[in-house]
Amino acid sequence: MKASTNAVANAYQLRAGESVLLLDEALIQEEDGITREVQPCAKTPFVMEPDPDKLWEYCGPGMSKRIHLYGTALYDDLVGKYRMWYFGRMGPHWRVPDGNYQIPELYVPRTDERPFHCNGVTADRHGRPFVDNDRGDLTLYAESDDGINWVKPDLGIFPFNGSSANNIIWDLHGASVFIDRDEENADQRYKAIGFCRRYRSIFLLTSPDGIHWNDNVTVNLPEQGRTHNCLEPVVKRSNEGTFNVTWDPVDSIYRAYSLQRFDDSEKRRVICYSESPSLAGPWKDSYPILEPGNWDDEIARRRYGALRAEFHNMSAFRYGSLHIGLLGVLYVTGEQIPGEKNQIPCDGPIDGQFVYSRDGISWQHADRARTVALPRGAGDAFDRGMIIGTAKEPIIEGDEIHWYYTGCEHSHGEVNMEKRVKRLGRATWQRDRFVALAAAGEGMVATKPLLLPMGAGALEVNADAAGGQLHVELCRPDGRVLDGFSHVDCIPLQTDDLHWQVRWKNQELPIERPVQLRLFLNRSKLYSFTLRS
Repeated sequence: MKASTNAVANAYQLRAGESVLLLDEALIQEEDGITREVQPCAKTPFVMEPDPDKLWEYCGPGMSKRIHLYGTALYDDLVGKYRMWYFGRMGPHWRVPDGNYQIPELYVPRTDERPFHCNGVTADRHGRPFVDNDRGDLTLYAESDDGINWVKPDLGIFPFNGSSANNIIWDLHGASVFIDRDEENADQRYKAIGFCRRYRSIFLLTSPDGIHWNDNVTVNLPEQGRTHNCLEPVVKRSNEGTFNVTWDPVDSIYRAYSLQRFDDSEKRRVICYSESPSLAGPWKDSYPILEPGNWDDEIARRRYGALRAEFHNMSAFRYGSLHIGLLGVLYVTGEQIPGEKNQIPCDGPIDGQFVYSRDGISWQHADRARTVALPRGAGDAFDRGMIIGTAKEPIIEGDEIHWYYTGCEHSHGEVNMEKRVKRLGRATWQRDRFVALAAAGEGMVATKPLLLPMGAGALEVNADAAGGQLHVELCRPDGRVLDGFSHVDCIPLQTDDLHWQVRWKNQELPIERPVQLRLFLNRSKLYSFTLRS
């Protein structure tokens, strides 16, 4: 009886309908003849580029042309459109050859190299003192009927050089946007959170439509017995950079992943973490969770002859049994050129790599080789230099996962401003197919004991056995095969199938006890399994 009780206590509880990704080493008890293969994406040719007639994206002769997907892409069923809140940067205003571009309502520009001034004024209309903003950070909006062809509408919100015919909606350094379906106040149906450089803090905004945003509002937090004035920061932070926020529906918490270098500019870029029960806080103090180590530096040397590795950015989200992240790894090939005013400190390419976590905090790389999941393009591809940022999370449609990203022609430290060109692309993976457990010949994977969810009536496996085959058997925690559920009793998979329903002679799954899955592969790839009702 005690052994049976221990088996149940130590078993991993499965949730019905949840994809269990087998890249998770914590679930694997034994494997033989198996290699891990990070699955590359399929790319859509670039879907958005800076427009020459929009000076807030295409800064004029001799200047950079850049838009970033520091921000959000989603399908909004309330309006029946794909929507994108992306990031533009005009660059330090002392670089602009024709003088200062004017966006008075956003206190742009700073008239000289004193970024805490705006035409001699040092605070906004609410009395909040300026700290920075010589970079000209802007939050921009686009929408699409198909997710490929995007329109940048003239919104008439903020005049730029006297004209409001533009798609400028705020000046966050990356806006994490959410549709709050539980919000009773329709004027606050949409919420956005992000870093605002002019105050160097994290702020919350609300909107009735995702286009017209307001910070002069109060958000009610009845579960905390308080309110939040959105003129006040939700997080005070001196460090610049992305603050990618995602909602975890399993643990009912907001998780934020940010780039930080702390107060020492010589420190490496690392990924930090914070969490909160509400977008309005209280947010926990952020702390490092992903830092490059000696092996990352060794990969940098082997792959690029680089000096070191730095973790430049990360977007992550809850997916099935895990959290999946795309980590932007900067391989530093050179330091800043002394006296070169136009160079961003350090040069080198940036690759996109998969990381994963069971709790959203402790992360592992998808493989030891640091295989690139979102690779830079070849030849004259728009993303040949860097993968410098991704949407805070992908759009999942049916059996496809679409992750929008920023691709650059140039490397990180390019000094020729005209060569600094950034566009937006889209990377697609098939459902659950981030990493494969692959067998070139015969192989076997055995899970740790699992508790099947009540009502589970079918086991579904995502695998590619075209040219080979795959069998599954169910075992007791001690490894003894359950009657009628051996691999001999299993009708094999011999095709490529995202939703293969496993069938044995005995069709009733044993939900009253812990079971172990044992999967036999022959020239096949295994990705995940799911228990269906």
